[in-house]
Amino acid sequence: MLVVSVPFSLAELWLAPKLAKLLEFFPHIAFDIRVEDDPIDLARQNIDLRISYGEYHYPALKVVPLMHDAVLPMCAPTFWQTHGNDAFNLADIHESQFIHTNWGPHYVSHPTWADWFSQIGSSRRVDPSQGRRVGLSSLAVSSARLGLGIALGQKTVALGDLEAGRLISLSSVSVPLGHPYCAFIPRSKSEREDIKQLVDLLSDSPGL
Repeated sequence: MLVVSVPFSLAELWLAPKLAKLLEFFPHIAFDIRVEDDPIDLARQNIDLRISYGEYHYPALKVVPLMHDAVLPMCAPTFWQTHGNDAFNLADIHESQFIHTNWGPHYVSHPTWADWFSQIGSSRRVDPSQGRRVGLSSLAVSSARLGLGIALGQKTVALGDLEAGRLISLSSVSVPLGHPYCAFIPRSKSEREDIKQLVDLLSDSPGL
C-alpha cells in the first residue's frame, strides 16, 4: 500500500494523472490518497509521502523539491470568443469577468491579479469583490474551463486542459509562486521503489 498525502488543489488535476502513469510501472499497486492541509503527522498516520507547498514544513524528513509553479491568465476558448478582443488585451475586460483565488492564510505568497498586471507594467487593480472568487486554485482552473471567467491559473494544474484546448492561455507572461512544491518522505521509506518512481513522475528534475 502506497499512502500519499496531498493538498486539495493538487489532488485531482495534478496528482491523479501522475498516478495513472505510476500504474504503468506497478500495475497491481494499491494506494491510498489522502487530501488534507498541513500540518499532518506522517508517522502517526502512516503516510509514505507528503506533498506540500514550501520546503519548510517537516525538517526531520527527506525533502525533494518537485516543481516551482507559476500562474498565468487562462479561460475557455468560447468565453474569449464572447467576451474577449482581437488584441488579447486584458486591461479592457470588465472586472466582473475575472476569477480570483482565495489562497488562504497558509499561502499568502501566492500571486494575485494585481501582481500579474504589475508584471506587464500595468497599474490596473481588479477588485475581487466585483468578480468571481473561489477557495481553491484547482477550482479556479475548473471554473475557467466551464466558461465562468478568466482565471490566473497554475500552469501545472491546468496543463492537461491547456494541451487539450479546453483552456487557452491569454498571455505568455506568468508570475511564479513564492515557494516550490516539495515531497516529504520518512527517511526509512525513501528507498522504496514505488516511492522513488512516483517522485520521479512528480518532479521537474527526475532522478533527484
